Amino acid sequence: MDPLTPIRAGPGATRSTAEGTSRLRWRLVATMTTVALLSLLLPVHVAGAAIIAAATGSGHTIVAGQLRTFSFTAWTDADGVASGTVQVDNREINEKFQLRVDCIKVAGSFAIVSGLITRHTDVQAIGLTGIFGVQDSGEGLAAPPDLITQVFFFRPGVLRCTDLEPADAAPFLVPIAAGNVQVK
Repeated sequence: MDPLTPIRAGPGATRSTAEGTSRLRWRLVATMTTVALLSLLLPVHVAGAAIIAAATGSGHTIVAGQLRTFSFTAWTDADGVASGTVQVDNREINEKFQLRVDCIKVAGSFAIVSGLITRHTDVQAIGLTGIFGVQDSGEGLAAPPDLITQVFFFRPGVLRCTDLEPADAAPFLVPIAAGNVQVK
């Protein structure tokens, strides 16, 4: 297998619409509240160093008629240390995972984030590197929707966020159906 080819976790069954909708509402409210609170803390300080770059967001996209819910917070401090967390629930293939951020690259209103998969419904994916991109399209009703890519999985050490540019992620961006992304 080509080491630059993304790895996908195994497929699974989809949830019932009623169960998914009820859980989605609760998770979306909880996630958006958490991200909002974290975004208030980010400009202050983390571990004693000022934040020099940050990206936060939560919401969902629609993939093959199914919701893909996401929540993330990522930042780099003045010492160059990247931190944060990402959580994704991909209902199309019954996949849930968490990623521990170890790299964030901000270019204007665009961010590329990567890190280690720490939890996954397919245990074989744990330890892989996950990478995704986001575009903050502005705020307010007149602003176009923010954009996000899916999370691409790679073998550890093959690729990090610093190896990519916004143009690399651009073909994979999809509009966020509900939610918000902020890149600072």
